[in-house]
Amino acid sequence: MTTSLKTCLAVTATALAAPFVLAEDDTPKTSWGVPDLTGTWDFATITPFNRPERFEGREYLTEEEYSGWNEGARRGREQRDQAPSRPAPENPTQGDVDVGYNSFFIDSGKHLSPGRRTSIVVDPPNGRMPGITGAARMRYAEMREKWEHPPRTPADRPPATRCLVGFNAGPPMASGAYNNLVRIFQSPGQVGILNEMVNDHRVIATDGGEHMPRNVRFWKGDSRGRWEGNTFVVETRNFRPETNFRGSGPNMHLTERFTRIDENTLRYEYTVDDPEMFHGTWSTEQDWVRTDSDIYEYACHEGNRSLLMQMRAAKQQYDAGNAVPDETWLPTWYKWMPKKADLLAQQAGEE
Repeated sequence: MTTSLKTCLAVTATALAAPFVLAEDDTPKTSWGVPDLTGTWDFATITPFNRPERFEGREYLTEEEYSGWNEGARRGREQRDQAPSRPAPENPTQGDVDVGYNSFFIDSGKHLSPGRRTSIVVDPPNGRMPGITGAARMRYAEMREKWEHPPRTPADRPPATRCLVGFNAGPPMASGAYNNLVRIFQSPGQVGILNEMVNDHRVIATDGGEHMPRNVRFWKGDSRGRWEGNTFVVETRNFRPETNFRGSGPNMHLTERFTRIDENTLRYEYTVDDPEMFHGTWSTEQDWVRTDSDIYEYACHEGNRSLLMQMRAAKQQYDAGNAVPDETWLPTWYKWMPKKADLLAQQAGEE
């Protein structure tokens, strides 16, 4: 075999193994000459966020593992659809009441993400988020302490309960239980991002610019965008203290990257830099898939009386003089948060 043929085969093999990315000249462009990111994109996935222990040291699944995982998920969905009814639990928990979603409402993804990655987190190299700091644990404990009290005003309830922010809309955006669509619009000098969840939206200038002063805070942060080749880079700071993404705090510096991979794929990457909350920066990568689905108006409290009933129940307790902290006020999905008394006792024991 000639040296030139060997070289050609080696280059071909390398190209086939690498993820396909459009050459710069092939990237769809807008009429004003920048990469076209417009469309509706689906980011639902069953790919684990953090790398499972059984895939330690492995960044990618084999073709067989990838196909088998997707097939197992399909069979699981079929089984649930064939037996939608089940008897009530003998010993119901709070989760059976305040997390009252059955399979009809859940749309958390049917497939692993393209690319066969074993996790959405790609850095650190172990595919897992770094641990949280002591300050982060105390922040969680203070949230728990507040939300265990009967509310006097709606502001005493979690932002997600009030349908303000949260869930999967971010920023950053991450696959959640449902409403995993995002629509991107573009005009000269601006990119608009509309999330299906809570109908959250951002309109981001593409000319960079300075961030607002640190004392000016926003529910979705202060975003500034710029083009780096074919990638739209968005840096966001100045979050409100009520916001939280997997442990982040108000001083998180978030960098998002949007890259058109092919006609039907948009690569979304982000890096979280928040030394107050995490022991190191961490990054993710996920390929979104184009969809023809519509994005409908999101209804959260419209016709939903749950928050109203919470406020009425709390008022009755205050009027009766028996309003005290109670774990039943804490939504089930927050019960993992540490208790402040436990953290203080632990700190005292370490001194």
